[in-house]
Amino acid sequence: MIKFVEKVARMPARHPSYPYVEPVSACPTPLEIEVLADGCAHEWGCRRGISLDEICTNAGVDIEYSHYPNEIMLEIPLEAQPVIWLPRPSRKRDDRVIVATALGHWALHLEKTRQANLGCGIQALYKPTSNQAREEARAFGAAFLMPKDTFFTFWSEGRSQAVSDHFDVPTEFVYLRAASLELRDTG
Repeated sequence: MIKFVEKVARMPARHPSYPYVEPVSACPTPLEIEVLADGCAHEWGCRRGISLDEICTNAGVDIEYSHYPNEIMLEIPLEAQPVIWLPRPSRKRDDRVIVATALGHWALHLEKTRQANLGCGIQALYKPTSNQAREEARAFGAAFLMPKDTFFTFWSEGRSQAVSDHFDVPTEFVYLRAASLELRDTG
């Protein structure tokens, strides 16, 4: 019997030796987030059954695991591969949300943040100084993992639990997506 040993890396410092900044809000509209998330999902091959690793590889981002405390969700060093840091232990549903949110920072905030802060790395934190960029990234993540048309189908059939089961995400994230689409759970 082969035993799987998961590699758990050492968490990087929140304040590394090079200058860093947190992501700068892009101030997108909900429609802009929806369109970007849909485009990235197609470009990165996000579909039911595909692994998080494969999606991240297609996006050009690595995934690493770190024991608590881990403060950094997405690390974008100046001259190295970007890394999404997932906590261990964790649940797959939570990992999916973290990865999709981190990819939201990658898609929404990288360019604007780099332009405003030349010569700095970027660290998206689990507990950021400002919540605006994080909320934009979470909205992207919800749209990325739960495409609108499929979301509507499962929402109308069974509400939050049916959506949660289909997309393999926590129900809290389903309610975030429903709110962004101005839906209410009536059942």
